[in-house]
Amino acid sequence: MSENLSYIVFTDFDGTIAVNDIGDAMFNRFGDIDVCTESFEQYRNGEIDARDCWKKGFASIPSVTKDDFVTFAYSQSVDLHFKTFVEFCSEKNISINVLSDGYDAYIDPVLKREGLDWLPRFSNRLQFNDDGTVEPIFPYTDAECKRCANCKRNHLLTKSSDDNVIVYIGDGISDRCPAQFADIVFAKDSLVSFCETHNITFHRFENFSDVLKNFRMMIETKKPRKRRTAELARKDVFMME
Repeated sequence: MSENLSYIVFTDFDGTIAVNDIGDAMFNRFGDIDVCTESFEQYRNGEIDARDCWKKGFASIPSVTKDDFVTFAYSQSVDLHFKTFVEFCSEKNISINVLSDGYDAYIDPVLKREGLDWLPRFSNRLQFNDDGTVEPIFPYTDAECKRCANCKRNHLLTKSSDDNVIVYIGDGISDRCPAQFADIVFAKDSLVSFCETHNITFHRFENFSDVLKNFRMMIETKKPRKRRTAELARKDVFMME
């Protein structure tokens, strides 16, 4: 079966493709950081879900125009090695999907600036109202589990096939769920401790140079292979539907 397998890549955006968490920077720039910090702590502790966390944060933004927001987005940096990783995957006909619990209003301008706006991406959305308020919209929340605003697990499952070896790259809380369903996991920051605690095999990285080095070695020296526990977890999800 391994002869017919091919790789598919899913990657987080904030703190992974983007050097910093742009969502945090967004509230530092436009909102009330005390309110946002408190709501994030409630989210991290499981007291509220991601949608409520986001709504509290955006409610603290008094007024912002879309132009001001785009200018802010253009000031954000991305991993210098990400484009090289994308080019490598393109050469190998390996698709890359960007999954984010953040927002199109900063993801789209940043990827466009980098010449990577052709990458498929799935995120929450921002609506800029005439009165200067900003409204978060959540088109990809899971009907049963609302822990995350954008269910990355569902994207991972629906956009891959039985012939795919699923690669996931991430760093934070919203990456914990999809990491459990991926065959190959690249982790940094808080995702590392989660993988260690839950016995998920992973490759530690600091930037996409590390990811590229390890991923190239896998492709060149090993046959594609699924992680048994992840494969069973994916099957369990489909059986429950």
